[in-house]
Amino acid sequence: MNTPPPLVKRLRDHVRLAAACAFSAVTLLYAVLCLKLTAEDMSEVVCSDGGCPRGLGPLVLWVLVAGLAAGGLWRSAVKGRGYRSAVGWVVAVTVGLVALWPGWLGYSWLRGPHMDLFSYQVPDGPGADKPLGSWAGDPATGVVIRGRADRVIGYDGEGRRGWSIPAPPGGAVCAMSGDTSSGTGLLTVSTAESTCGNRLTAVDVTSGDQRWSKDIPGLVGKPSAGGSLAVTATADAVLAHDLVTGAERWRSPLPAGAVALEVAASPDRVLLMARTDKGVELFALGARTGGVAWQFPMPVGYESPRIVSASPAAAVGDGRLLVFDDAGRPRGESEAPYVPTTGETEWLVAGEVLYASVPEREKREVLAAFSLKDGSHLWTRAFEDEWRIRTLAADDRSGRIAVVTEGAYTHLWHLDSGTGKPRGESTVLRGLRLGESFALYGRTFVNLDDDGRLPPIFDVAPTIGW
Repeated sequence: MNTPPPLVKRLRDHVRLAAACAFSAVTLLYAVLCLKLTAEDMSEVVCSDGGCPRGLGPLVLWVLVAGLAAGGLWRSAVKGRGYRSAVGWVVAVTVGLVALWPGWLGYSWLRGPHMDLFSYQVPDGPGADKPLGSWAGDPATGVVIRGRADRVIGYDGEGRRGWSIPAPPGGAVCAMSGDTSSGTGLLTVSTAESTCGNRLTAVDVTSGDQRWSKDIPGLVGKPSAGGSLAVTATADAVLAHDLVTGAERWRSPLPAGAVALEVAASPDRVLLMARTDKGVELFALGARTGGVAWQFPMPVGYESPRIVSASPAAAVGDGRLLVFDDAGRPRGESEAPYVPTTGETEWLVAGEVLYASVPEREKREVLAAFSLKDGSHLWTRAFEDEWRIRTLAADDRSGRIAVVTEGAYTHLWHLDSGTGKPRGESTVLRGLRLGESFALYGRTFVNLDDDGRLPPIFDVAPTIGW
C-alpha cells in the first residue's frame, strides 16, 4: 500500500505547478503582445529605422526570461508528479489567470502612455473651402473655433458644432486674428463687391455672436486683437477700433510710399511692420492715440522679418531675436541658435517667453526658448534625430508647454516651461489622421490642411486595452 507524500512535499509540488502555470500565462501574454506590436504597430515603419514600438525590446527579453522560468518549473513539477493532484491543478490555473493582471501592468509600464482617437467630426469633403486658422474659447467650456473661407464654425466642449458664421453671399472670410482678447476674435471679410477684404467683424468666440461689423475698404493682412483694441492695416493707414463697441479710436497714416506687412496689438502699444523706401521698418504706435513712439530699421536677410510680440516689443530679423525697450532700443540679440521666420516654423509666445522650433545641423529640429525681457537664450530641448516638431501649445492650467513631434511615431510631450525638461514620459498618439498643419488645445486637435478628407477636429483620450 502506497503511503501519501508528506504534506510539505505536496505543498511544494503544488507551488511549483502554480508557478509554472503563472510563468506560462505571462509568457503567452507577452508573446501575443510582441506579435501584436510587430504585426500592427509596425505596419508602416521599420524597426531598423528607429520605428521599434516603445518597450518592444524589454518585452522580448521578458518573453525569454519568463519562458525559461516556465520551462524549468514545468520540468520540476513533472519530476515531482505534482500534476496528478486535481486540487493542485485548480489552484495552478487560478494562479495563472491571476498572474495575467500583474503581467499586463508590467506591459503597460514598458509601453508607456498612449492615446488614440476618442471622438471626431465627420470630414468636410474634398470640396470644402480653405481653412484659415483656429481659436480657443474659455478653457472651462472646451470650445474651439475653426475658420474656413466660406464660414467660421464653433465646436462645443464635446466636439459637436455649436454655432456657425457664414461668409456674406458671394464673398469670403479672408483672415482671422492670431489671438483673441477678452473672448473676442477678429475676422476680415469680403463682400461680393470687393476683393479680400473690406469688412472687419468682431466675434464672441464662446457664443458666436457678432459684436460689431465695420466696412473698411482695402484691408491688408491679418487683424490683431490686443487689450481693448481691434487693430488692422489698410493701404494707407493703421486703424484702431474699440474691441467691444467697434467705435474708431484712432487712425495713424502710413509714411508716404510705405506698405503695411503686419500689425500686432497689446494694451501697451501697437507694432507695425512696414516696407518703406528705407527697407523694412518696425514702428511702435501708442495704444491710446496711435502716435509713433519709435521706429527701428529691421535687419533683412534671406528670411522676411516678423513681429513676435507687441508687449514686450519683440521681432525677428535676419534670424535674430530683437527685444526693444520703451525707447525702441534693442535690449539683446540672440545669435545661437538662430530663430527662423520662414518655412514650417512653429512659434509659441507664452508669458514673456518665445518658444521656437529651430533647425540644428540641418538634420533635426530642436525646441529653443528665448526671454522676451532681454532676448537671452534660456534653454534648448533636443528630440530624436529626424524628428519634426509639428505644433506647440501652452497648457495654461499646468504651466507646461505641449509639443507634438513626429518621427517613426507621433509623440505628445509636456515640457517644463522654465527648463524644457519633460514632465513624465511622452505619450504616443496612435492612429491619428493629422494633416500638415494643425493646432492643439488641451486634448482637441484642429486640422488646418487644405484636405477635406481629414476630420476638421477630433479629441484624444488615454488608450484602453492594448
